[in-house]
Amino acid sequence: MFIRALLSSVLLTQAPTSQAAPFATDAPVKPTASSVSDLPGQASSTGTVAAFPLLTLEEAIALAEKQNPNLDAARARLQQSRELGNKAWSGYLPTVTASGAYTRNPQELSFALPGVPEPIILQNQDQLSGQLSARQALIVPTLWPAIKNAYLGEKTAALTAENTRREILFAVAQAYLGAASLREAMAVQEQLLEVRRGFERDAQARFEAGDAEKLAVLRATLDRKQAEQEVVRSRNAYATARSSLAALLARPVDFDVAPPQGNAVAVPPEADDAAVAEKTALDQRPDAAAARLNVDVARGGRRQVLFEYLPNLYANGNASTTNTAGLTGQASTWTVGLALSWNLFDGGLREAKLRESSGKIAEANANLRGLEEQIRDEVRKSRSELESAEANLGTAEERAKLALESARLAKQNFDAGATTYLQVTDINATLASAQLSAVAESLNVRLSRLALMRAMGLFDPTGHSLAPR
Repeated sequence: MFIRALLSSVLLTQAPTSQAAPFATDAPVKPTASSVSDLPGQASSTGTVAAFPLLTLEEAIALAEKQNPNLDAARARLQQSRELGNKAWSGYLPTVTASGAYTRNPQELSFALPGVPEPIILQNQDQLSGQLSARQALIVPTLWPAIKNAYLGEKTAALTAENTRREILFAVAQAYLGAASLREAMAVQEQLLEVRRGFERDAQARFEAGDAEKLAVLRATLDRKQAEQEVVRSRNAYATARSSLAALLARPVDFDVAPPQGNAVAVPPEADDAAVAEKTALDQRPDAAAARLNVDVARGGRRQVLFEYLPNLYANGNASTTNTAGLTGQASTWTVGLALSWNLFDGGLREAKLRESSGKIAEANANLRGLEEQIRDEVRKSRSELESAEANLGTAEERAKLALESARLAKQNFDAGATTYLQVTDINATLASAQLSAVAESLNVRLSRLALMRAMGLFDPTGHSLAPR
């Protein structure tokens, strides 16, 4: 990688090479009392890294998909939504109700008839009864669109869960690439600190030998202190980024991020043409598909209201038994029949529901159009931002190369006595700034590619979709 090559070939080679030059030695510098203390699990100022395991981008995404709490909640909501069809069908399936009763009466009531040897009991003192009722919907028009809407609701819920999954994985990839970039920036700051320490030792030695002014020593000390401050800032930023990533992964902060391999994120070929990119986004994004289904759900709701104008037909059956036969002498009875109901007038409620459902259809269509325009806008912005990021990266890399050449020439001129110490430190500061800029622009390119894939609906790093194909 260009940035890593610069780190190893520039800052390390810019370390002091002799007592008489601003590059004292190639050996690592031991931290002094004024140096910055190392943070656990981070690269130290001497280049030593604590023994934390490296986490790759692929491992981070797989871990997030496995145990991210928000993704688990999305899966739970999806599981709940899969019962919408069963709930809708329950209105068309038979319902059976059983009931029983025990009654303690003050006394038994009975009377005798001539010629009947046993008295006829009208009421037992301990009276028992049981009843079994069944109902079957035969023609219920409102259930037809309701069942269809239930299945549409299941599909919408699946698309919503899939969109949530992709957004979570996108956030994980963003957090990972940001942490990796901060780690590279931290390495630049730490190695710049080593250079500043070498400059300070060399300036002090020159001052004691009478070859430099006190101003050079003060400038070198200020540069070293500023470098230490930047190291602390970069380490804290990296620690914060790792903590945010760990929260997304639902794991302790017991890892370091591995530098992404190559470009880390590829540019989809569909992104070359603006019209194709926008069409791909509208076809592939799950939130767009869910918005289209919401329009169908709203239309189904209106059909359900229209079907309320039709009659309903049910089949009913009842069976009952008791321990008192009464005058008929039969303790058990049963009945079957048909029940027709037709709501002829309900005070204008159905008309109000129709007007309401028409408004819901208009709202769903408006939401769909708004989302489609938003998606097109996101694709256009992502393509423009990627183009700018790639151009900025090229400029930053060229600037870093020029700064490297300037630093090399400054060293040669200083060795020849043609350049002052302050000029050398300024040039090395420019070099470090150029390298940090290259690190930042490299991150911007990766994030821009990631954002473009997300905008086009093509960001699915694992392929474990929650929505049916």
